[in-house]
Amino acid sequence: MRNTYSLLDFGQGRRLEQWGPYRLIRPDPTTLGAAAAQPDLWESADAIYEGEKGKGVWKTQKEIPEHWTVDFGDCKLRIRLAPYKHTGAFPEQEQNWTWARTQAKKSEKPLTVLNLFAYTGGMSMALAKDSHFITHVDASKPAITWARENSELNAIPKTGIRWMLEDAPLFVTREKKRGKRYDAIVLDPPAFGHSPLGKTWRVERDLASLLENCCALLTDSPSFLLLNGYAHGDTPESFHRLLTGILKKHRPELQFQIQATELTLKASDGRSLSTGTVARCSFR
Repeated sequence: MRNTYSLLDFGQGRRLEQWGPYRLIRPDPTTLGAAAAQPDLWESADAIYEGEKGKGVWKTQKEIPEHWTVDFGDCKLRIRLAPYKHTGAFPEQEQNWTWARTQAKKSEKPLTVLNLFAYTGGMSMALAKDSHFITHVDASKPAITWARENSELNAIPKTGIRWMLEDAPLFVTREKKRGKRYDAIVLDPPAFGHSPLGKTWRVERDLASLLENCCALLTDSPSFLLLNGYAHGDTPESFHRLLTGILKKHRPELQFQIQATELTLKASDGRSLSTGTVARCSFR
């Protein structure tokens, strides 16, 4: 069996997924209007997350290790049956990692990259693999610890990633005051969250000001900026409009092109499952 990820089926509020050697069922409210294409296949799951997000538990059908590794291209990520239905990786992000690596290679030099809301570090691993220098920012200590494990799995040099356990908007504000500049910036903010100090993050209220500050951190000849979104109102059109307006206002000297689209996963029967929105901005 290939040590990779695949979406086997989805429907009725759940996903059936293959994570390397283990088959998992996880809740996904975006699939409520769909019917499973292969109902019999669901009986083969090795573990099921039962209950609502934040209030559920994993129920295993056989012994599953505390963690295992799944390959995403040439990157390895450590997978766990973590709380809140998570596993430590978002497979749809692999297309973003590929895009970012391709874009970065056009610079023909190591880039300084700011990865905000960086979680367990899929993007950080992908870019560090190509010898770019990553500043990895996340407010969760367990996520930073997990990302460090992934760094060791991928044999990333210790100088390849700077680890910052901080609130992302606050860190960006401080970097702006320090005059710090980056060749590329990645943002993967949640729709809603809290900082370690208890400050509430609401994407509809706080994203625009964060992007404005990020514009100030871009170098004079940046490579790219990538923005993910998961809020109900996020659309490719709204992301394209938001980024275009902010860049033209705050960095009018930069020439850029924005590709905004849905993030999707394709199931084994060919159906596509929407998992969010992404805007990929490349600079010329």
